[in-house]
Amino acid sequence: MKYRKQEYKTTKKGRKIRHALFLAELLFLAGILTGGSHLAMLEEKQPVSEEQVKTPVFSWENYVTIAHALGEVDGKTYLNSPEGFVKYYEKGVRLFEVDLVKTSDGVWVCRHSWNQSMGQWETKGKNILSEADFLSRPLYGTYETMTLKDLFLLLKQYPDAFVLLDSKQYSIRNYQKTIEDYVEYMEIAKEADAREVLDQLIPEIYNEAMFPGTALLYQFPSYIYSLWQEYSLEELEHIADFCKEKGIPAVTVYREYWTEEIQQIFSRREIFVYVYTVNEVAEAENYLQAGAAGICTDSILREDLRKEKEDLE
Repeated sequence: MKYRKQEYKTTKKGRKIRHALFLAELLFLAGILTGGSHLAMLEEKQPVSEEQVKTPVFSWENYVTIAHALGEVDGKTYLNSPEGFVKYYEKGVRLFEVDLVKTSDGVWVCRHSWNQSMGQWETKGKNILSEADFLSRPLYGTYETMTLKDLFLLLKQYPDAFVLLDSKQYSIRNYQKTIEDYVEYMEIAKEADAREVLDQLIPEIYNEAMFPGTALLYQFPSYIYSLWQEYSLEELEHIADFCKEKGIPAVTVYREYWTEEIQQIFSRREIFVYVYTVNEVAEAENYLQAGAAGICTDSILREDLRKEKEDLE
């Protein structure tokens, strides 16, 4: 089954005006929150009937694996493709992670970065494509590409799936930038007539300033703090306290930085730890035995893990 990628009906100028007005209102309200605690589908694939499946209340206890970049296909990773999403959804995965970047003409698309061609251009090095070029050039000549709007339309057909939003730009992430980006995400959902998918989105937080910038806009089902670089133990204690205070229930830790000591910093505060990106079952089981809640993976399924098999039995 295919759905047609639709053009935006709203002009960029009109969106900018609405964004400016919306931002002005949000900035006026910001002090209140910051002081608080608180695609296309594949041929012959039938989407889930919305009459049969509803978006459940999100709980981290229900998820051991997160499909990294929507899951690998044919051994290809970082695709962020509808093929990966459908493949792993049909295998029972319900929690995914997607990477977001902007095209040269300012459209949000599902791509890890512009540093690797992934078969979309022939020259070496970075190349930021336009929306038209990005959508017209399949990854590795095979796999479909998606705008964020396409992803929202896909999620609308799979209402029990949740997606972590990795919006990159770690070093420049601040309160204002986060508000601006999430306003655009919400505007895209509105234009796609898919506002309900906001209840399927989980913002990834890279620093403390990002939290009020997302929480102010919408009551998302949850949040996850991404520990994307190496931190001192003192810094991690502070981050863990911040997560506990603000009600951020989970963190991700890069596998090369994970230690049992770091695990205990978050476990003591009952914060779920997910280790990324893990593609060896034995390694994943070691993290789970040491107290991690789960892993972000390109291919491992929950039933592949021995500990999970025992729990299911």
